[in-house]
Amino acid sequence: MLKLTRHASLLPFAASLAAVLVAACGSSTSDDAAVVDDAGFVTVDDTGVVITVESGVADANVPPDSQVADTGTPGTLCTKGAECPSNVCDIATGQCLVASCKDGTRNQDETDADCGGAVCGKCDIQKICAIAEDCVSGVCLLQAGVRKCQQPACDDGVKNGDETGLDCGGKCGKCDDGITCAVAGDCKSDVCSASKCLTPSCNDGAKNGTDTDIDCGGTACPRCADSKMCLVGADCQSGVCTGGVCQVPKDSDSVKNGTETDVDCGGAGNKLCAVGKKCAANSDCSTAGCNYDNTCVTSRSCTRHYGGDTCGLGGEGGSGIAQWEDCCATANVTVGGNPRKLGKYPVTAGRMRAFLESVNYDVRGFVKDARANGKIPSVPEGATTRSVLEADWDMYLPTSFYGSTAAGEITDVGQGGGAATPGVYTAILRHLGGFIFKNNAQGQTGCFAGAPGTHAFRFPDDSGETVSPNQTLPEAGQELYDMKAMNCVNYLVAQSFCVWDGGRLESLAEWRAAVGTGNTPWSGYQTATVRTPGAGSFWGCRFPWATDASHPFCAQNWTAPASVEQAVYQYSYEYQKLVNTDYIVHLAIPGRTRGRTAAGHSDLYGNTFELTSTLSVPAGVTTPFTAKHNWSGNGSWEVHGYDKNGWGGTTPTFTMLLNKYGKLGLRCSYP
Repeated sequence: MLKLTRHASLLPFAASLAAVLVAACGSSTSDDAAVVDDAGFVTVDDTGVVITVESGVADANVPPDSQVADTGTPGTLCTKGAECPSNVCDIATGQCLVASCKDGTRNQDETDADCGGAVCGKCDIQKICAIAEDCVSGVCLLQAGVRKCQQPACDDGVKNGDETGLDCGGKCGKCDDGITCAVAGDCKSDVCSASKCLTPSCNDGAKNGTDTDIDCGGTACPRCADSKMCLVGADCQSGVCTGGVCQVPKDSDSVKNGTETDVDCGGAGNKLCAVGKKCAANSDCSTAGCNYDNTCVTSRSCTRHYGGDTCGLGGEGGSGIAQWEDCCATANVTVGGNPRKLGKYPVTAGRMRAFLESVNYDVRGFVKDARANGKIPSVPEGATTRSVLEADWDMYLPTSFYGSTAAGEITDVGQGGGAATPGVYTAILRHLGGFIFKNNAQGQTGCFAGAPGTHAFRFPDDSGETVSPNQTLPEAGQELYDMKAMNCVNYLVAQSFCVWDGGRLESLAEWRAAVGTGNTPWSGYQTATVRTPGAGSFWGCRFPWATDASHPFCAQNWTAPASVEQAVYQYSYEYQKLVNTDYIVHLAIPGRTRGRTAAGHSDLYGNTFELTSTLSVPAGVTTPFTAKHNWSGNGSWEVHGYDKNGWGGTTPTFTMLLNKYGKLGLRCSYP
């Protein structure tokens, strides 16, 4: 169906057109007659085609070159176009032609030849126009007094040319998010999906947004891998951006990166971390000690909290606020012109636990390995030196918690005689518990609950330790015990601990040098029971429950300086409070009292005697029963007298290496 519209005033032309069309189509019949209706429309029924003509209006469904406009009567005789209403004269026939959009003439409502207006198509660049809609570019501007269609521009406010959005896309730069696009290059985000520019994301496969490389860097996306582009260190996984490129982590770039646990240290293949630096394992630290808080500490024995960093004044078991520090802290001491680092604190049960757990209770295995690697130190003995742990003594070292009953293991009948105890020397349970080895200097060691004292290394309640009919379970939890000074340990295990910790047991000379000169905190103490200043019993004047401030009377019982807080002696310390028979409460947490040397060593007075590396081993001696060593002269919480020469009066007393005692602990010395 073809419909052409024309104004009704052209009825004569409509009639003529009907005649023309009829003639063109052949003789008229009832099926193909041209009809001019009263409204001025011409309808030709030719195989279903109907043409209607009305002036001035083009049907959008009809091609422009098929439309008839208000051009006057066709067929008028002419010699030139000016004689025709359409300005088109067919010279061959001498007749005026109907105006069309292909006649090369500006007619109808065209703004330029064959374009513009409502009938014909839009005009190309530099063609005359009336309004923007007349132009292919959509831009009609006054130019030299004439309005003409303009070349598309990227700032003309019209979507034209190869633009995909208004003044963007194609040759006109990138479009904002949400604007129509054809390819990724049309978009600022470089991502075109479903003909729309997408908002940048961190998984769109493009370098966009604040990215410094594809999907990385900037403020929104993850850091970039090595060799990717960057602007600043924060753009890179390594934290190092040099020359616009993310660098491979190094332990010299002043940044914590790669496998490092702290800046330029820790982790596989990197430098070891110093004390105070962060770590993930002992192997990250120069001291081989990474504690529970992932911090490198002075020594690997201080990696636990309780007994690791609970030494010092105040807090739990002390008076006032906690002033705690690393229990492995040292202070210098010099003997014979040779400086050493002596532990500021006696070794805690928690430190001993760290050692035993580290070697899986196989002390013997550790010592053998240390010897093979040249890690067993020597000490002076007369004009020569002697190893602090002879190979002949290895069979007396424990190999597990409960020990072994394998054939060939050394047995011990114990101090009280009776049946042999299979594998006694292979069990930590025997070395640190209440068991009394043969030839022990004390018939009552005070290493089990039920006598004054117990061992600070707390065993599980179900450990099965039944070495005495008076044995009872400990009355406090492991946390308290681990904070206490270690006791009930013999020379062999104590020395093994110090070697593992990077040193050895202190020598008697080093202990003496640390003590120095001057009176003890309890000088002038009297044993009388009358409570008068300078004399009397201290029963009831126990620190930290009784302090100088809370009970001035207690301080009066001490002289020069007068303070109950100065030393752990004569039951003057009690934490936690005694319940029944577990006298571990009188064993101090190292550093809680104020009795310290000028260098800062604590607990050199009272609390416990200390094992030393000062040995006396006759030639040919192969067992620890006949080899001997000295104790220090600290005195103890249980009224053992202080002796600067070492335990035993003016001449130090030597005792066999397997002695252990509830008032005997240890302190390590380091190079």
